[in-house]
Amino acid sequence: MNLPRRRTNPWLHGWVVISLLSLAAPCWSQTTEPAKAPAEKSLTAEQRQRDLESFEVVWRTIRDKHWDPKLGGLNWQAVHDELRPKMEKATSSTQCREILDNMIDRLGQSHFAIVPEEAYHEIEQNSGNPSTEEKASPKGSKKANNSPTASKDANGSGTGRGVTGLEIRVVDGHALVVRVLDEFPAAKLGVRTGWEVVKIDGKDQAPVIQTIRETYKNSTTLDLHLSSAIMGRLRGKAGQKMMVAFHNGDGKETSLPIPLVQPAGVATRFGNLPLFFVHYESRKLPKNIVYFSLSAFFDLPRVMKALEETVKANLNADGFILDLRGNPGGIGAMAMGFGNWFVSARDQKLGTLSTRNTTLRFVLNPRVETYAGPLAILVDGLSASTSEILAGGLQDLKRAKVFGSRTAGAALPSQFIRLPNGDGFQFAFANYISTGGKPLEGRGVQPDVEVPLLRPALLKGEDAVLNAAVDWIHAQKTP
Repeated sequence: MNLPRRRTNPWLHGWVVISLLSLAAPCWSQTTEPAKAPAEKSLTAEQRQRDLESFEVVWRTIRDKHWDPKLGGLNWQAVHDELRPKMEKATSSTQCREILDNMIDRLGQSHFAIVPEEAYHEIEQNSGNPSTEEKASPKGSKKANNSPTASKDANGSGTGRGVTGLEIRVVDGHALVVRVLDEFPAAKLGVRTGWEVVKIDGKDQAPVIQTIRETYKNSTTLDLHLSSAIMGRLRGKAGQKMMVAFHNGDGKETSLPIPLVQPAGVATRFGNLPLFFVHYESRKLPKNIVYFSLSAFFDLPRVMKALEETVKANLNADGFILDLRGNPGGIGAMAMGFGNWFVSARDQKLGTLSTRNTTLRFVLNPRVETYAGPLAILVDGLSASTSEILAGGLQDLKRAKVFGSRTAGAALPSQFIRLPNGDGFQFAFANYISTGGKPLEGRGVQPDVEVPLLRPALLKGEDAVLNAAVDWIHAQKTP
């Protein structure tokens, strides 16, 4: 199936407001680490011509479709005239991609990326309709769709992708385990939160972390890049084992052969994006507090039904916690679908999307029954796009208190096209302004209550961000 050379509805693609780096990390995250590879063959005349055509397509697409005709004052013609001669002299596909990366880096914005042909081929192969065969776990289940056997592709067969069941955040240069999924291999082998990942299959991760920290030191997407790099290296083929060396809580190095299994959640496809897995968790915390987490804003019918059931069953709860940590975004319309369950007045805005010719407001209108109690939203540096729209919008409306750390500041809607040379090109075509009048791109959502990740708390199994939200909810109760 060829990708959008045909005419498409841009707003359909616009709903896909996602962080590509996070969802597509299995495909090309390894490029951040030097690796020995066979020397590339020289480009043929035909390949060179296709690369030159691709250069022009990327340049024209940005010129014609970027929401800001002036590109923030960037002299786009000068960029073309500077880089075109370099493209003409390039001798390999890698050099051509580096030149295109150089071009789009001049914009200084997220959701612009060149996707190598081999990775883009996977995107093509994974295009199709979302799977609807999987059923959500019973309402109130403590572990909804977190079974390693739950993940199937659209025809019910396994995808072959394997994970360890660990979630990683890089804190002060250390790759720390922040979550260990129950029933996954790492948990069964005794891995605990707070452990530091130091080597993966014998490769020291410190140089990788240092390189990324230097490259993105001034970017709000630093946490996203750091986590994606480590998490990408903890993925492989299901059924294989990966040797991971940890520094445990006692400061000792422990090496464990961790089997890789299918990811948690339901395998889901949306448009031209890679296959990914969506899981949610709905449960009741002590003292009448409801907790709902979501890994990504996709699988719309199943996720929205789960949220509806959770809200309706807990209208009298003393507090509601929506956990969007690690959620890279997804279908933008789902931000409105979620917000509608927590507001009481009509025609409130989460924010506005703007292209050169069109403006779309993210308007909230309450459902028949809504939750009116204290609402806490948890975020971190991996919360992006739709997560930022929802958290930032409800924060601006004074409807929610946000806890955690600043979000990724990657909130631009984007779409994919295939280039003449076979590579893919992701580009943003609209800007998002919060209801408070501020862009989220490059800024992110600043929590009302900032809660840093600290290793001592993680080693004790504590979730400091969740605890802060719970404490705030308790304080809202009338004495």
